[in-house]
Amino acid sequence: MARLQQQSRLRRLLAVESARIMADEGVSDFRAAKEKAARRLGAGGDAQQGWPSNAEIEAELQSRLQLFHGAAHSAELRRLREQAAQSMHWLAEFQPRLIGPVLSGTATRHAAITLHLFVDTPESVIFFLMDQQVAYEETWQRLHYGDAPARDYPSLKLNYAGADLRLILFELDEDRRSPASPVDGRPLRRATLAQLQKLLEEEGSPP
Repeated sequence: MARLQQQSRLRRLLAVESARIMADEGVSDFRAAKEKAARRLGAGGDAQQGWPSNAEIEAELQSRLQLFHGAAHSAELRRLREQAAQSMHWLAEFQPRLIGPVLSGTATRHAAITLHLFVDTPESVIFFLMDQQVAYEETWQRLHYGDAPARDYPSLKLNYAGADLRLILFELDEDRRSPASPVDGRPLRRATLAQLQKLLEEEGSPP
């Protein structure tokens, strides 16, 4: 019983410290945050199976942002969402969808805006950026769909109008099926520009 209580306490401490690291230090990857928290708390790698889930950490992160960051977080989140709307309008021809912490509400000031784009070919986005004289970095994003093997998608990192963007490029017909969320494994929530604008209207201006 004492061992179970100790494991439960460590799991809770890891979740709290991981959330603090994500909120205060700009770490966006759940695994990286857990590993950093484990090192600080002296939890060895053998205990990984007892580590908190991503969903547990996100719940702690939401609580921390509300409790310790309050109005400042609300204002920062609105700024990011407004930048996302501006970027989606700019990229309208590629049917952008907003995903991730900026949509869910757990984004911090360090967060990049992640958009899914749907294109004939990745080159169409690259040519668009070249025409706009916007510098970009090419990379890849590995995504999962349930039990199916993971797939690597072309991804572009860039800055537009002061916002850090990460664009993940899908084929045109892949808008019907969303990849798994890193938080809970369920289909990832995506928002169109119209849906994001409605969310901003419902929120109103921060106090």
